Parts: sequence; C-alpha cells; structure tokens
Amino acid sequence: MANTTPNDLNLTWDNLLLGQGTLRPDLIESAFHMASSRTVAIKTRHNDSEMVRQLRIHGRVVEPIKDFLKDEVRALGRELGLPAQLLERYPFPGPGLSI
Repeated sequence: MANTTPNDLNLTWDNLLLGQGTLRPDLIESAFHMASSRTVAIKTRHNDSEMVRQLRIHGRVVEPIKDFLKDEVRALGRELGLPAQLLERYPFPGPGLSI
C-alpha cells in the first residue's frame, strides 16, 4: 500500500482522516520537513509514506503527540492513569497507541 492513494481506495480527501501515534523521533528519523530542514533520512518507514504526505498536504492527518519524545509520552500516559504494562511496552508504541 506504500504507493496507494485515496482515489485507489475510492475515498475523497473530504471523507478521510488518518490518526497516527507519530512521535518526534519518528519525524526526525524519517527526515520529515516538520522535524528540521537539515535532517538526513535514517529510516523512511516511520508514519511517513507518499499517501501520508498527501494527506498532510490536505490537512487530513491527526498526530496529537508528534512533538513529544518517548519519555514525555510515558509521563503523559502516567498522568492519564494508563497501566504500567502499557507504558513500558516494548517495542515502545504502547503509550502512543493509547494516548
């Protein structure tokens, strides 16, 4: 689905929203322009595909914790009362998925 567009799925920009648990390191590692104009791609799969880029251009991506680092998301999860087994989950996305 890496090269899939909403049109391929019979969707329009108006009826499509994507919610992601993107974190700051995901943006940095993907060399995404939201992180820095001087980043170099380390990984290209972190919540950033051509379809996601197009959705962002159209304002259709919701990433409420994209400016947070992992420890900050864990702290937020503790404040929200999330269970430790979720907050300390490995690989890490547990807290991001819940919040």
